[in-house]
Amino acid sequence: MIAPAARGLAARCLSDRPAEVARFLATAAGRSFSTGEAFERALDLHDSPRDRRCFVVTDGDRLVAALPGRLERRFGGAWFRAQPHGTPAGPCFDRALDAPAHAAAAHALWTELARVARAEGWLGGDVTWTLGADDPPPDTFGRVRHDEAAVIDLAHGIEGWRGTLDKRARGMLRKSGERGVTLGAGDAQEDLAQVYEHFLGQARAWRLPKVRPLSFYRALLEAPTTARLWVARKDGRVLCGVLAFVLPEETYAWWSGSSPEARPLLAFPGMLARMIEDCGSARVNLGFSGGLMRLGDFKRQLGAVPVPVPILELAPQPRTPWHALLVFARTQARARARARSAAS
Repeated sequence: MIAPAARGLAARCLSDRPAEVARFLATAAGRSFSTGEAFERALDLHDSPRDRRCFVVTDGDRLVAALPGRLERRFGGAWFRAQPHGTPAGPCFDRALDAPAHAAAAHALWTELARVARAEGWLGGDVTWTLGADDPPPDTFGRVRHDEAAVIDLAHGIEGWRGTLDKRARGMLRKSGERGVTLGAGDAQEDLAQVYEHFLGQARAWRLPKVRPLSFYRALLEAPTTARLWVARKDGRVLCGVLAFVLPEETYAWWSGSSPEARPLLAFPGMLARMIEDCGSARVNLGFSGGLMRLGDFKRQLGAVPVPVPILELAPQPRTPWHALLVFARTQARARARARSAAS
């Protein structure tokens, strides 16, 4: 184990992610798919380079901590996102650090982030931790809340997972095959394009304010990558698909698209079961449910259990009266939304 070197720690904010940082993130504790090469490459193709930020902590010449992210610009203000879409991308640390060194590196990282937030006048932002990571920052950096990820433990193998399913769930997973649905890997061309069309239909129904282009998802699937696509078909048509990132410690089902035809055929749960069987990971993360009870119930049927994940909501640092007014208006709007949710 490496002991802390308080005098040797130096924290900086970079406007890019150099190759040595990318190599560090590939094996660091706290890594996730969204700190990986494929995700960063896809973002670089579609986002402005001026919005990159990468916080690093070094101990002499050795990199010991890093937090990559980007700025989201709206209404003349900037918000920091460790990664877009609320993906898990908390700080990453050298696995050789002992507990005091880890704490010292975390303190240096958050102190530098707070300095840059004040200097650039960020209006907020968020950092979502990777499952199992620790060291959330003090409350002075913002508000730490918790959401629940739906996680399937595969420590006892596929048969162990199937043994946790009740009779109703096992029947649900059989029925897609009985109804003529075939399940398997999809390609990054025609299959992905069909899944994307289904996703667009869902996005319109959900009134999503922003969707990324098909090219973004194609870039995620280009080698080298940990992303894989699973699809369900019937009579040659793609009914639904899921894009997941596969690492030994976790497979994360990150994005999907499903047609109306898929639901009565139970194609989507059958496809997820195929992904679970194929991935070879220690666990499968089905992500957050956004407070939607039916979605949470569906994930529980697949054997998932809720696991709390810390999310840091950065404290606003407005530098102008306009930005202060914008922060106040957003705070009031969120308070009204919480009140409506509590009353419903």
